Amino acid sequence: MNSSNKSLRFGIGVLASLFGCFGLQAIAFFGLRLGTGKTESNYFSTLSRFQGACAPGAEIAVSGSSITGRLPGREAGNEAVANLGSDGGSPYDGLMLIDEGVVSPPRWLVLETNTLFNGVGYAEMPAVKGARGKWFAVGGSVPLVGAAARPSGMLYAKLLSRNWNGRGEPFPLQQRPCIIGPADPPAFEFTAIEKDRLTALSQILSRIRKSEVRILLVNYPAGAMKARETERMNAAIAILSSEAQAPYLDLASAIPRESLVFTDSVHLGPASASRILDTIRAACLSLETPTN
Repeated sequence: MNSSNKSLRFGIGVLASLFGCFGLQAIAFFGLRLGTGKTESNYFSTLSRFQGACAPGAEIAVSGSSITGRLPGREAGNEAVANLGSDGGSPYDGLMLIDEGVVSPPRWLVLETNTLFNGVGYAEMPAVKGARGKWFAVGGSVPLVGAAARPSGMLYAKLLSRNWNGRGEPFPLQQRPCIIGPADPPAFEFTAIEKDRLTALSQILSRIRKSEVRILLVNYPAGAMKARETERMNAAIAILSSEAQAPYLDLASAIPRESLVFTDSVHLGPASASRILDTIRAACLSLETPTN
């Protein structure tokens, strides 16, 4: 057998192996629905959520940190929800992507208030930089080369068993979300960089509202905050709620912690995360329904 035939057989073998691997990957991703977003890497977990959130505009987009990231969005098969949870980041990350047109404007934008000031004074999150790259768009259009379809990530997701299994029962709430203000916000002394973040949040929310996006601020049940962090959050909520005309929903106070299951001191377990998400959806629906 001459060298040209050997090279041809080798090339055919490589291509056959490649197509076989892609076939197994496709079965795992589409057939077994293992591309659930949460992987062994915070970077790829966040990137897969961002890619899933891209288009078309969702019924609800939830923007926040890894606290928000536990809610089941499109990356977990819940097509109505675009999850912009940024592991190690803040709601500012997702807002930038909507503001820049990377993610289509949703009907409702839900902003996590727990981590409004995460990352202040530090470099931009790597996943946000990745979402601005050309390969990000390719992964959003061709799921098999997207962040959610990485074989190691799918295996990790399978071991976690965090597939979305449909809607849960919303927690009962005693009152509807409401806009805080226009009274003066609580007295609090923001640092210079905190003021910059607050101004940037307010400006982006103002621009997003012009796309007829409705905004809801939500404080999630999570870990305990230090006194200054709580005061800072409450002051920021009052300012943003008034300026953006955004209702505020305090789920941390409305839902007893013993009613929830956490995987650690901060993050919700899958069943509780589904119920929290459907509580938010019910709250959005109530805000669309006129009161007598």
